[in-house]
Amino acid sequence: MTEEAFSIGGLVLVARREAEDSPPAMADSLAAFAVPAGRAAPTATVSVTWQDDRQSPADRAEPVFASGGMWTLYRAADGGYLYDVVSPVFGERPYRTAWFDAEYQTGWIACRSDATTRRALRAALEYPLDELWVTNLLARGRGVELHACAVVDVDGRGFLFVGQSGDGKTTTARLWSAAGATALSDDRVIVRKLDGRWMMFGTPWHGEAEFARPDAAPITRAFILRHGDGERVAALKPAQAAALLLARAFPPFYDAAALGFTADCLGRLVGELPCETLTFTPTPAAVAYVRELSL
Repeated sequence: MTEEAFSIGGLVLVARREAEDSPPAMADSLAAFAVPAGRAAPTATVSVTWQDDRQSPADRAEPVFASGGMWTLYRAADGGYLYDVVSPVFGERPYRTAWFDAEYQTGWIACRSDATTRRALRAALEYPLDELWVTNLLARGRGVELHACAVVDVDGRGFLFVGQSGDGKTTTARLWSAAGATALSDDRVIVRKLDGRWMMFGTPWHGEAEFARPDAAPITRAFILRHGDGERVAALKPAQAAALLLARAFPPFYDAAALGFTADCLGRLVGELPCETLTFTPTPAAVAYVRELSL
């Protein structure tokens, strides 16, 4: 049995290939996040195999959520969760099926074993299963994934820029990178409180600039991005800030308990760290303005 491990947001995830000819586990996008198997105790583990080698014991009890895209989620009869993943490349039938226990700490991924799938499949844990696994683990008391850009400035300050599509996250990452800062991500960032500090982590799920570093840094200040003329910040009441962050988060919206934890986590974040709106123009002046703000 071959093990492949990776770490995202401080979560150590292990995929075990059940046989020599089992599908590859980790997608290329996870390569920078790979860690030596056995280096640390895993947060969660899945096994990877072909569908012919596993007859699912987890019958689909009821549909929970249809993404409208690649995946559909079912509540399994055994209390776990079952995902069917489809793609036009592989036809109408699911080409990957994944099962996780109720806490997403154990599971398996079975890939269709016909010749077309064996030839075209890149990895069992390619999108969306990698991100679904992580977001569900986070929502069980660990943290939140945000639609955001994260940069670490040359002086070590960590800035979190949160925004929806089109709000300027990739532009912000490019501007700060050109100014000497390190961009951890230009699209999706994991936020967790660890050892009393709010931390931001890069993720593999990048934007068009492809900033995706497996690094972390303490958050000094958080901003909600807005386009405008000139640079300015505006204070937000904690309830306003939490609501704006929740609208830019990636919790499992179909899971009431997970959604409740996410809202609570964001409420604690904005109660402990400055969070303001940042209106900016897409020029180096935006970087200079933020650098001059007092802590």
